[in-house]
Amino acid sequence: MEELELLKKDWNKESNGFKDYSETEIHEMIKHQSISITKTLFIIGLIEIMLWAVYGYFDGEFPYIRMSLFAVFFSLVVYLYNKIKTGENSVSLMKSILNLRKVIFGYAGISFFLILFMNIMKFDHYTKDFIAGFRDGSRLNHYHKTNPETLTPELINYIIFGIVVIFTMYLMYIIYKKTYGKILIDLQKNYKELSKVEEN
Repeated sequence: MEELELLKKDWNKESNGFKDYSETEIHEMIKHQSISITKTLFIIGLIEIMLWAVYGYFDGEFPYIRMSLFAVFFSLVVYLYNKIKTGENSVSLMKSILNLRKVIFGYAGISFFLILFMNIMKFDHYTKDFIAGFRDGSRLNHYHKTNPETLTPELINYIIFGIVVIFTMYLMYIIYKKTYGKILIDLQKNYKELSKVEEN
């Protein structure tokens, strides 16, 4: 890993003390780093789906759509992980990295869209849940839970909850950018380095 970072820094520099890497060595270093990135992706994905499962438990509604989406995503990542691991040349490795980037980008985009879509479609229901939860929480009401369906939200309630949703969406965007976004950038760097190898 350290050798690869050194290689990237000195790619276009001439240095007497710099090791002369062969194409095979460069390929193996980038391959190793790509495998490491994919393992990190596994961990991030598993943490995310566990959090959604916990959310579904407390919400009382199992997130079937999200779980199905994650199952497809996870299967594709496992497949591409094996492709990267067994890649024999730079071209096949580049193709696998490119496909992995597409899968991550697609998953993050669809996942983010689902959050937005569900909040729009169930905005009234979620607003009632929000009010009920706020009332029970502020009163420390442990014995009698407010039934959200008996509530009639006012305009101010919708506005407040709308602000909460916007803030939550922004927070989700930051989290996705710091996790999946960083992985996309790292994979793009590896792809570019492999492209340089192919050009030389």
